[in-house]
Amino acid sequence: MAFLAGGIALAGATDYVLFDGNGGSLGFTGDKNGWSTEVTVDGKTFKIETIKAESTSNLVVPTGQIRVYKSSKITISSSDVAMKQITLTASESKYNNAMTPSEGWAITTDGLINTATNDNGAASATFTAAGGQFRIQKLVVSDQVAEIEVPEAVSVKSVKETIAKESETSVTVDYQLTVGFVNRSNIFCCDAEGDFIQIYGSNTYNVGDVIPAGWEGSYKLYNDYTPELIPTGDLPVATAGTFTPKAVSAADITNDLVNSVVLVKDVVFDAATPAEKANFTGTSNGVSLSLRNNYQLESVPAGTYDVTIVVTIYNNAPSLYVVNYASKTSGIETVEDSAETDIEYYNLHGFRVANPAHGLYIRVADGKATKVIL
Repeated sequence: MAFLAGGIALAGATDYVLFDGNGGSLGFTGDKNGWSTEVTVDGKTFKIETIKAESTSNLVVPTGQIRVYKSSKITISSSDVAMKQITLTASESKYNNAMTPSEGWAITTDGLINTATNDNGAASATFTAAGGQFRIQKLVVSDQVAEIEVPEAVSVKSVKETIAKESETSVTVDYQLTVGFVNRSNIFCCDAEGDFIQIYGSNTYNVGDVIPAGWEGSYKLYNDYTPELIPTGDLPVATAGTFTPKAVSAADITNDLVNSVVLVKDVVFDAATPAEKANFTGTSNGVSLSLRNNYQLESVPAGTYDVTIVVTIYNNAPSLYVVNYASKTSGIETVEDSAETDIEYYNLHGFRVANPAHGLYIRVADGKATKVIL
């Protein structure tokens, strides 16, 4: 769930931001063959349509990104504005593949920013994903062809300094970050001061990896709550390190801990936790915790656990994503394996199991052996 700001300013033009990671609120309607919606900006109405065309992939409703699969199309049209410039910002480099514009339009690319121009102006423009998939995270229409001014990146040397910037600021990340948890393109990491921020982008990181300083990206306050960094290019190669979540009391979990990976001790579950994506509750020292099995860990039985969580924000309140249960009574642990490396499993007789099925095993990771339920 992250989106790079357009990072542009069009001098002497009227700009209409049609989409900026807000597809869920734009009321797209349709099905696997195409989705469409009308957007009104400053009294001018535009239509956005995705069309399956020759694509072999079924189209999904645009939410945080508009996905234009290979050989499918996107059309932007307006009867109110003669469009001369359309800026399509890709979500990340691997989804910034070639787009073929309709007649009269030409495209230039600078990093993740793709600028289509038509000197004569047009009521519509269609773009076909000619290479691989193209994912749009920001879409801006202008009534003039204007020079793109890419703001100079400013150096930041800590998470505190980063989040003090205005959202959509281009930055050079001049500090190391240690990875606390990874789930696909979402990386939760902290600086030397222990302050957390989320990075959104393709990666091969593991828990404990140290991301070096010196890379460029954009800072964004996503959904007005979640501080994020979106790399301009590929993320740098990390070095191996260690990460230990800080123990915090349930009463101290507030919105200020957003993106933090923390440990809450002595969490009591009165019933077994869900095995599917679902919300549930636990209690620690008399404080009720709003938890979610967002990463679909296996269910654990009722009991008392030390629980590692990622703090997120939902409806302006902490929503806690569980990443690890450690039983206080059985010594058995259930853990999300996707964020760790060099994992081996053994049965209770000590024989190595290459492909463990559901059951109780000895799990060895980074030299540490624990009993786990899969």
